[in-house]
Amino acid sequence: MAKNNRDTKLSQKASEVIGEDTTWVDLADQLEVDSYRYRDGYPEWHTSTPFRPMFLSYLWATVEKQSPTGIPNRLKEQSELARVFGFDPNDLPSESSFKPVRLEDRFENLERVVKKEADQIRTIAAERGAPIGFDLASNEEQTGDDEEATLSERSIDRLLRKKGKQVLDEMKTVAIPSMQLPRPEDAIYDKEELLVLEAIAAIRRSAANGAGKELGDLKNPEPEIDDPFYEDGPSGETLVEAMKQMTVDEISTVMNFALQKTYTRAKPRLQEFENDNGSRFGVRAKIALDITYVGYYGDRDEMVWVQGAPADKEYDWCHKFATVVIVGKNTHYVVGVCPLGSTEYADTHAYPGKDNSYYIGDVARRLLSIAEGYVDIRTVYADREFHSADVIHTLEAKNLKYVIPSVKDQHRIGPMCEQYDQVKRGYDEPGDTPLYVKEDFPIHGPVKGEVSNTKVYTTVVILPPDEDDDANPRGSPQPFLTNLDVSDEIALDRRLARKEIEQYSDRGAIENSYSSIKQAAAWTTSKEIEVRWFHFAFGCVIYNMWLLVDFLTQDRIGVIETRKKPRISLSRFLNWLDKELVTLI
Repeated sequence: MAKNNRDTKLSQKASEVIGEDTTWVDLADQLEVDSYRYRDGYPEWHTSTPFRPMFLSYLWATVEKQSPTGIPNRLKEQSELARVFGFDPNDLPSESSFKPVRLEDRFENLERVVKKEADQIRTIAAERGAPIGFDLASNEEQTGDDEEATLSERSIDRLLRKKGKQVLDEMKTVAIPSMQLPRPEDAIYDKEELLVLEAIAAIRRSAANGAGKELGDLKNPEPEIDDPFYEDGPSGETLVEAMKQMTVDEISTVMNFALQKTYTRAKPRLQEFENDNGSRFGVRAKIALDITYVGYYGDRDEMVWVQGAPADKEYDWCHKFATVVIVGKNTHYVVGVCPLGSTEYADTHAYPGKDNSYYIGDVARRLLSIAEGYVDIRTVYADREFHSADVIHTLEAKNLKYVIPSVKDQHRIGPMCEQYDQVKRGYDEPGDTPLYVKEDFPIHGPVKGEVSNTKVYTTVVILPPDEDDDANPRGSPQPFLTNLDVSDEIALDRRLARKEIEQYSDRGAIENSYSSIKQAAAWTTSKEIEVRWFHFAFGCVIYNMWLLVDFLTQDRIGVIETRKKPRISLSRFLNWLDKELVTLI
């Protein structure tokens, strides 16, 4: 047989195999590639990786329109596919083995045929709705009639359901196994069952006792009266007692580790889509520091963790929880949490003056320390409660850029805002923007290890009123503290200054995320801080799972570069997780 007739068409086999439910694992297992071996640019004695796994990886990357360099990271997360290709999932080749120049050198004689066959495979998969080589960007950009658009959305939705459930199945092996809860040595139930119980409570917005009953119903819908699970299995009280056995620090350690696992799961794919300047999750990342308020309406006797609520809240007392979030265009991952309120938990002895329940600078340091374990921080966006000399001192010491909405105090920044029309520079006309910049502005306050009236310097930037500004009264200017290089000297400076400060809106989605976290948290009437803290932190884990499932689903259908908000709604995700929890029991 002549060489030019020896090749077995990959697309012909793909046409026989691909259906609506076909995955790459199914397809790769059926593809015959030995007939292409004679075109291998490396001789058989070459020490490179064997032909079949390398060729199938090359084909896979070509069909999916992905960079070959990222193949090892993607296969780390898809061990079954790696095994089908012919790799040892625990001993994958390095990224250097998949450099485009190396693959082009090795498969130079196969480049044209692979590209042609990849196009055919992608077309077949798209026609049959299979999650292979699906380029969603082209569907979103099409401008055909309404019927075509509807069909496209139908295909998209089918793929979202299919891939979302597959990713969710993977997630069950990431979050819950990473957490630990105490239980008796002779308990008849597994330690994971307590966490499943908490997940049920969180997802169904119920208390622990109600979730305990539902766990029993799910575990054995037709129980025998003397079933030991109903005598000694985990109940809501078992779960609450397990929480009470943990210290605040122990809960923090467990939950922050779970958050780390969810972020680590997504990080390899996130990095592939970074801009060269690392403006998102790459080398230099943006993070946000925030305080979340959870209203408390009960008796405050001996409730040392309860704090006074801000004036704009509908409740007088609350629990406060601090979070650090990595800010990206597609996702806002919670990567660290800690509770606020007790002098025993705060390092108050290191501060001059009378002890407070906590010092916000210590909170910032704790959260920054967590975030630094994930990324190299470029810019910090913090909410108004972080307006303090201690926080600014900390950020400057770490050489970090920051933008913080300013408190309108009575004697200094407040009057500046009131005089905004007199002190501003610029005009309300095209090509210019009115604002006011005050450099070397001193702020005084207690700083850890310093005196009680330590002076730090910052820059105050006051932007014009914004009708979408919820933090300031309508028609009131917007003051910010920053150490960015900004000026109000000329029109160009003013435009650049406004652009820099308004990047604070990047964290706008985070403000909404806390209501989502509360949707993903169980409720309780317990006065114990350990119980309330556990519920909130677990809600952060569920929230991260939602974002991660959405991100990985978008990634797998080729949508990550075109979307800036989740495709999968939180309520839809919670419904999925609700059903999938049954398989955990």
